[in-house]
Amino acid sequence: MIPGMQRIFLKTQGCAHNVSDGEYMAGLLASYGYEITETWSEDVDCFLFNSCTVKGPSQDSFLNMVAKAKSSGASVVVAGCVPQGEPGRGEFDDVSIIGTQQIHRVVEVVEEAIKGNTVKLLGQRERPALELPKIRRNALVEIVPISMGCLNHCTYCKTKHARGDLVSYTPDSIVSRVRTVISEGVREVWLSSEDTGAYGKDINVSLPYLLGAIVDALPDGVMLRVGMTNPPHILEHKEAVARVLNHPRVFKFLHIPVQCGSDKVLQDMKREYTRKDFEVLVDYLLEHVPDITIATDIICGFPTESEEDFQHTMDLLDKYKFPIVNIAQFYPRPGTVAAKMPKLQSGVVKDRSRRVTAHFESYRTWDHLVGRKERVWVIEYGKDENYVVGHTAGYTQVLLPRDAKLLGRSVIAQVVSADKWSVKGEVVEVLEEEALPQVSIARKNILPSPSELKAQKLHVAGRNKVTNIIDQTAAHAERSRPGNFGAKNASATASKEDLRNRFFSWLLFALLVLFLLCVIDPFMTSCVTVGCVLMTAQQRKKEKSTKKESDCCSGGCSGCDCG
Repeated sequence: MIPGMQRIFLKTQGCAHNVSDGEYMAGLLASYGYEITETWSEDVDCFLFNSCTVKGPSQDSFLNMVAKAKSSGASVVVAGCVPQGEPGRGEFDDVSIIGTQQIHRVVEVVEEAIKGNTVKLLGQRERPALELPKIRRNALVEIVPISMGCLNHCTYCKTKHARGDLVSYTPDSIVSRVRTVISEGVREVWLSSEDTGAYGKDINVSLPYLLGAIVDALPDGVMLRVGMTNPPHILEHKEAVARVLNHPRVFKFLHIPVQCGSDKVLQDMKREYTRKDFEVLVDYLLEHVPDITIATDIICGFPTESEEDFQHTMDLLDKYKFPIVNIAQFYPRPGTVAAKMPKLQSGVVKDRSRRVTAHFESYRTWDHLVGRKERVWVIEYGKDENYVVGHTAGYTQVLLPRDAKLLGRSVIAQVVSADKWSVKGEVVEVLEEEALPQVSIARKNILPSPSELKAQKLHVAGRNKVTNIIDQTAAHAERSRPGNFGAKNASATASKEDLRNRFFSWLLFALLVLFLLCVIDPFMTSCVTVGCVLMTAQQRKKEKSTKKESDCCSGGCSGCDCG
């Protein structure tokens, strides 16, 4: 079996950081010739699952997939936060594991798994390089991890067990990655981290410094989105962050999880801030960043949450009417402090979740935009394929009539209607921008095939191997090929023809060397034999001459002519 010729099923769950890890693993495997798919089939040689441990249901789904894959007889490799946080689970005894900080070694793990070996790489503090091959699910969006781990010790969170303490990438490495992906045609750069606000505290730099360096590297037409940040660390930088969010090449968007409106519960969660801290931060951003979109998270039914505590949360949500609220029921995560607390009745938890959801759905967010003209950056197709999707500077989602030529461009659009989740618009003007590399995409959230990407040089760690993924053309943008990674027209198949050519080239070279050895070896043997004979004859002649002299001079040279 030739390595690199097999089909790999790759499934990623979870946050943007996990998505980025999955894209890196897909890129590394594809650059070595493996075919990547998200279609579950009998001809898959290895199943690779990249997991999320934030919620119980997502972990259960992952474990069910692992069991199903093992029953198929194919090799199984697990990655992500679940195996990193709980490597001793019985489900992982006979499967290979890639730790969250070992994704750059995915090729060797998959190769060994396909051979029938079990490999477990779980080391931390190793920080995979940012300049690795990557196959993006959306060719126009690059997710850049700026750090791993966090400084918090939230009592309910399992991610800390998997991602560890804060480890930040240097500003230079991040900016270098941003410049690289812009040259490859990316139009949006998303910064990802377990806590963006804590960036750099381990290497004595700050988030505002990093953001300023990135913004300086962005040309017109490329936008930056800042990732999730917990209140304590971003609060100390609120003025500088507000200035960055007002930059014309930065989306006015920030994800700040509050989790609960009760100080007592926040303390039990060990969130390290108060409700007042959160309100100070949100009020400042609303005042100093016009049209900003602030997203937040709510946990319903934490073990120590009383009805009064829950009402504080409802009051907070009613005060701000956030446009994006991620609502989750409390799930006890094994090994966490909160998992040992007495749980609330499931009916109470579900009721509070329903009440938060009903409140969120009771108000509208975007009606004030109807009639306005907004600049919109277009990056993907809509789910129903009648629209292309983009965002305003304030990160409002805008649906525009489907036109493939708009992908990767920015336009001036007139907002004609609004609903709870987005607005619809009509294109008024397509803007002319600084010349940028052109990349086409076929559908929403696709994984482009190697024949569909724009000449990306891929440095593969460990082998210093450089491979090229070639052009994605406009013709490909309208095709449909079912059974590919993420969507139709999304195969991650690396060029097997190139792999075969390299294999046969090495085979030819080996045969040539063998032929030369066969021809040269008898000649060299003859030469050595003749040389040995001549040397032996000469040695014997010398010995004979020496003996003659010895016989002649034994009498003291009295009458001979030797002396």
